[in-house]
Amino acid sequence: MPTLRRVRRRTADGEDRLSALPDDLILLIVSRLDTRTALSTAVLARRWARIPRELPELDFRVSDVLPPEYDRTVTLRQRNMPRDTTLARILDGLMARCEMDTMRTFANGVTSFLEAGGGHDRRLKTLRLEFFQTHDGICADRMITAAVGAWGVEDLEVIVRLASGDDQTPTYSLPHDCLNVQSRLRSLTLGKCCSLPSLHSYGTLTKLVLRDIPTSTPVDVYEKVFKDCTGLQVLHLTSCCCAHHTLVVDAPCSQIRELVVEECSFMEIKLHNLPMLVRLAFCLTDTLRIEFGSVPCLMDTNLTFSMEDDSLVALRRPVDEFDSFLGMSPTMTNLVIRFTRLRRWIGPSRTKRQLPDLKRLLVADMPSNWDISWTRGLLMASPFLEVLHIHVPQSETGPDYLRGMNWSKTLINLRHHHLKELVVIGFTQRNIWLFKYVVRVCTSLQRVVLLKDGHVRYKGLWDWQMVGQSTCTSWSDDEKLVARRMIKEFGLRPLAELILG
Repeated sequence: MPTLRRVRRRTADGEDRLSALPDDLILLIVSRLDTRTALSTAVLARRWARIPRELPELDFRVSDVLPPEYDRTVTLRQRNMPRDTTLARILDGLMARCEMDTMRTFANGVTSFLEAGGGHDRRLKTLRLEFFQTHDGICADRMITAAVGAWGVEDLEVIVRLASGDDQTPTYSLPHDCLNVQSRLRSLTLGKCCSLPSLHSYGTLTKLVLRDIPTSTPVDVYEKVFKDCTGLQVLHLTSCCCAHHTLVVDAPCSQIRELVVEECSFMEIKLHNLPMLVRLAFCLTDTLRIEFGSVPCLMDTNLTFSMEDDSLVALRRPVDEFDSFLGMSPTMTNLVIRFTRLRRWIGPSRTKRQLPDLKRLLVADMPSNWDISWTRGLLMASPFLEVLHIHVPQSETGPDYLRGMNWSKTLINLRHHHLKELVVIGFTQRNIWLFKYVVRVCTSLQRVVLLKDGHVRYKGLWDWQMVGQSTCTSWSDDEKLVARRMIKEFGLRPLAELILG
């Protein structure tokens, strides 16, 4: 009570500085809060009651309402515990009860918000929803319909969580009548939805993100996204499955400029025609084959494949298929190639086609028992390459899975006139032949960094930074002297920077 008396005294004296703030500043302060806290500010004063109606973003997540003990119960339940044990049944019952109570609270909150008014006067830019699918989804449908139809939302995210008692099969579908031709929706993210709404008539939609789409989804649903959504510019497919394992992309009228496919179950991807594609990222595990076609505008590419078994080699004829990839886009300027498992998906032979505009190349995560000299083929296939970065994580050595190429004197006498920077992290004495080759054939080399320890710091999917680490395994003085003598032996002008560590 003493606190209340002090507040009232300051208000009576005209010293309530919070209420004296202008509306724009109050809205700015409230917009920095999370949605639950921002909505609760309406009880502070009558003047603040309308502030939530003017918030540009709303974020309703069931995970924000779940009590802390729920996560601890889930962690305990996931410890390889047999389902038919007494403890497992008790934990399942606790999780189910907690989910039901939380969804009841969540639904009441959403319903109260909708009934509070605002109607067509409300203007909303972003709405994010997360809820359990096994409970009544009417409140979520009402919120989505109001946001897209009446409030003019531009960015919509709907993430469905599978409850503990589910069979792990998504059953929620976005209400098909919520998207109308007059909607202003520009970005749509759907997670664990069992079906997709018809999107062909919504010309304003420019970004679509699909996550955890179930196996029951027909493959033509994905193919129609490429063909029918003519205004789409960004498409991300993450952990998406389908009933048919071959995805064919042939969309000559598509405006898609960015395509990311991560951890999807497509066994075969045929990228036949995407005329406006600029950025491409394939981060796949189970894909057996990728067929490249026409992508004439491609500039930034990330190829990351994970394979442990020889039966899961991404390209049946690695050299020929990789050559077809090189030939599909002469405009490519940045290329990231990652090997996240032991088996190779690029052959060691020389490539036959070229990338005339490639400026930056990263070859990362190569096992330490590989001979990295095979990358010379990529170097000579890119006559205007300026930056070559190679990363080999430190690990125990084993048998050579990928050996270098046999180079004739004619090939050794070739020259590369544009490479300026070579950085190798994970460099060992067994890789000295690559160093010898580069300093022999590259006439414009200015910076060489050979480090035994370090890592790649990724800036998104298409940009990166090489980060070295100082360790006790750095080059000895004798090794550094040999490297400098080698450069002098080949008659090169002194490098602007030579780092050995």
